[in-house]
Amino acid sequence: MANRTHIRIKDIAEKAGCSIGTVDRVIHNRGKVAEPVRERVLRIIKELDYKPNVNARVLASRQTLTLGILLPSYKKGEYWELPCLGISEAMERYNEQGYNIEARWFTYNNPEKFLQAGMKMISNEIDGIILNPATYKESVRLVRSFFQNNKPFILIDSDIHGTPSLSFIGKDPVQSGLTVAKLIHQLTRHIAANKNIWVINLSKSPNQTYSLLAREIGFMNYFADKQLQVDYSFQTIDMDYSGTQKVVDEQIGKLLATGNPHAIYVTGSRVHKIAESLKKFKPDPKPLLIGHDLTHRNIERVKDETVDFLIEEEARRQGYLAVESMIRSLTYKEAIQKKQMMNLMIYTRENLPL
Repeated sequence: MANRTHIRIKDIAEKAGCSIGTVDRVIHNRGKVAEPVRERVLRIIKELDYKPNVNARVLASRQTLTLGILLPSYKKGEYWELPCLGISEAMERYNEQGYNIEARWFTYNNPEKFLQAGMKMISNEIDGIILNPATYKESVRLVRSFFQNNKPFILIDSDIHGTPSLSFIGKDPVQSGLTVAKLIHQLTRHIAANKNIWVINLSKSPNQTYSLLAREIGFMNYFADKQLQVDYSFQTIDMDYSGTQKVVDEQIGKLLATGNPHAIYVTGSRVHKIAESLKKFKPDPKPLLIGHDLTHRNIERVKDETVDFLIEEEARRQGYLAVESMIRSLTYKEAIQKKQMMNLMIYTRENLPL
C-alpha cells in the first residue's frame, strides 16, 4: 500500500493522464468529467489509497482566496523571477491540497507605476497583498491606503520599519552589506598599500532602490566602526543600467582607465554584468568581485570564477513563505511572526547548489 501522506493530486493526474482540475472534480464530485476518465481516476485513487484532506475539502467549499502580488517587472533569469517562482510553487501546493488560491499579478518599473498598481489592488476582490516596497514615499502612501481599507499585506525582500504589515520576510540589507565588508576586509587586509574599493549600485534607478542603498550603508558602517578608512579608499558608482552590456562596458572602461580596484562590491543582482566587463578588459591583477543572488547568469560567472562570491538571501523561499503566511493568517486566523528573517549564505564555485 502506498504512503498516502506523500500522494498529491498532481501525482494522480500524471498517472491518469489528465489535468489536476479533472482529478479535483472527480474527488469532490462536481463538474462534468467523461465517464472513462472518471473511472480511471477513481481506480488510481483506490490503487494509491489516496484520502483527501478533510480540512482541505472544507476549504474547497469556501470562497476563493485572492492574493494581490505587487513586484518589480523582470526578464527571465533576473532576480525577481526567484521570489515569483516561490509564490507559484506555494500556490500550486495549496491548490493541490484543496485550497482555492488565485493570484492577480501587478508589476512596475518605476515609483509612479508602483503607486498606481498598488492603488488598483484596493478592491473587495483582493483578500491580501504581497509586495516589495519600491520607494519610501510611495510605499507609505500605499500602506496608508491598505490600512484604511483593511487590506492585510506582507513585505518581502525589503522592509520599511514600523509599517503595520502582517510580516516582513527577507534579510536586513544593512547586515548583508556589513557581511560583504567584513569579507572584503579579511581578504585584502594583507595588502600593504592603500586598498581601493569600488561599490557599484547597478540598477535602472539606483537612487530609488532602497535595498541597494541600505546594503551600501551597512558596508560603510563596517569600515567606519573599525576605523579602517585610513587603510582603504572608496569609490561609489551609481550606474544607470539601460539593459545593454555595451553601456556597462563603456562605464567600466572609463573607470579602469583611472586605475584598477582591489575589490568590487555590486550591491544588487547584476554582478554578472560587471563580470562580463572584467572578462573583456582583463585588469591585472583581477579585482575581487562580490555580488548578490543565485540567478542563472550569476551562477555561470561564479563557475568560471569571474565572480568570486555570491551572497544569497533565499529569494525563492521568501515568495513561498509569503503565500503560506497569508493563508495561515486569513484562513486559520493565526498570528504571524512580524519578522521572518532568511538565512544569509555565501557561495563560491565549490559550494554552489546543484
